Amino acid sequence: MLRHRANERMVPLLIFLALMNFGFGLAWWRVRARTRKLRSELIEARQASESRESLLLQRSQLDSLKDEFISTVSHELRTPLTSIRGALGLLSAGRMGNVDAKAQNLLRIAVNNTDRLIRLINDILDLERMQSGRVSLQIRRCSLRELAQQAMETMTPLADSAEVRIELILRALPEAMFFDGDPDRMLQVLTNLLSNAIKFSPPETRIEVRVEADATSIVLRISDQGRGIPLGSLDQVFDRFQQVELADARQKGGTGLGLAICRAIIQQHNGAIWAESNEHEGRGAGTSLIFTLPRVSRVEDMTAALPVSMLPPGKATILICDDDASIRAVVAESLTAQGYRVLEAEDGQQALALARTNDVQAILLDLYMPGLTGWETLQQLKGSPSTAEIPVVILSVLPPSSSSRDSTALSPAPEGWVQKPFHERLLLMELSRVLHTGEGPAYVLLVEDDADLAQVIVASFEEAEVRVDHAQTRQRAIELCLIARPNLLILDLGLAEGDGFSLVDWLRQQPDLRSLPLVVFSGREVSEEEMSKLRLGPTQFLTKAKVEAQDVEALVLKIVRKLHAPAASSAG
Repeated sequence: MLRHRANERMVPLLIFLALMNFGFGLAWWRVRARTRKLRSELIEARQASESRESLLLQRSQLDSLKDEFISTVSHELRTPLTSIRGALGLLSAGRMGNVDAKAQNLLRIAVNNTDRLIRLINDILDLERMQSGRVSLQIRRCSLRELAQQAMETMTPLADSAEVRIELILRALPEAMFFDGDPDRMLQVLTNLLSNAIKFSPPETRIEVRVEADATSIVLRISDQGRGIPLGSLDQVFDRFQQVELADARQKGGTGLGLAICRAIIQQHNGAIWAESNEHEGRGAGTSLIFTLPRVSRVEDMTAALPVSMLPPGKATILICDDDASIRAVVAESLTAQGYRVLEAEDGQQALALARTNDVQAILLDLYMPGLTGWETLQQLKGSPSTAEIPVVILSVLPPSSSSRDSTALSPAPEGWVQKPFHERLLLMELSRVLHTGEGPAYVLLVEDDADLAQVIVASFEEAEVRVDHAQTRQRAIELCLIARPNLLILDLGLAEGDGFSLVDWLRQQPDLRSLPLVVFSGREVSEEEMSKLRLGPTQFLTKAKVEAQDVEALVLKIVRKLHAPAASSAG
């Protein structure tokens, strides 16, 4: 009985142990199955990886063989082509005796096609070297404006023969058109793009070369008035041997590699290049090819953009006001070497005394000095009839856009500004600018959206030695300012596009325009707060309802005479 009961107690235990054994067995089976599966997957992955590596290796070997084949064949073709071209040249030039007209025509065809083949070989080699990284760029500081002008000069004969006109439009200050690049390669890009534009331009049309820039990049756009490129083909034109239409290769000539080479060169310069349809942008027929390049602004760019004729003429007396004797010594040495006479002041009171008792043509003024601050000194200089007309250039650690004018926020604006630490040529350039009185008639820019009023004002200057340009919009005013710096600006506040306040804000950001003499000619009274926002250089405010065009003319001529006064006094 006892044994039977013991056996009954063992049954559940045995069942439990059997179930545990089964569970462990099932788990072990699952682990082994999972392990086998993982092992199989690892083997497959390894095989796939080896296959990909093998495929990549094979592709790399094929690319190497292809590049070697292209390079070898191209180089081997150059030698016989050189001989053929030389022989044809001698024959067509009559060096081997005269040939009849029919033979001469055949020689001309042979020469043209030989040249075409040579260009193809050269383009293939150029592209192959660039894409394989065997072309090293000779990087130096370049001006895109100068390179564009060189390319236009090179391509002008081709454009003339095609009866096509090339026009250069600069929408950036000269110093904003500098970048780091290889000038020879970039000139190759520009001539390729212009050649392409001329090739597809109908006679009696215009090609526009437009240069724009901002703080970080520079953009060039070449727009033609040809038949255009279909939207689906805009990206393909930069591929090798691509033509918009198959017949183009025969009718227009070319190797089909020019734009591919342009893309390779631009990419080497860390830039980007693309095509746009003018028709798609609502600009009419034709195509625009655009590239953008990175740029870094430097002080040297501003000085390099300065024409030699604007360097300081010397023979003027410059007053340096700075409490730091070492800075006065350095500046004085630079100015004396340029032929200037130099006076030195260690504080504002001494500067005021020297300016009143000497014939001073310009003042270099520090802002932070003991006693009178620079702003207080400037206020007294401009408030005294004997010194009000002396141009003042601020020499400060503050940037010109700084608004920290202590408690004198309404101080008159200086004529120039150089930030410390400064480049010597930049200081000379700014000093030259405030002293420069120009040759010939003064240039006045009238910004007025009312065409009838503008016509009246322009007509009032017909007998005066003043050249007046008219801009109806803020954008047009900016374009004209970038093309040529005005001697004076007449500004209406209410414009069809933008307003006078935003234009003044833009002018303040431009090193060469922030001290521009200004006449605000408004249809309403301007408040004191608004006046402080509108001041540039010497600034006058007129109200349209209270003055006539002749009053504007009289005020402008008075300001122009003041601008020329330093030249007259120094000449005597």
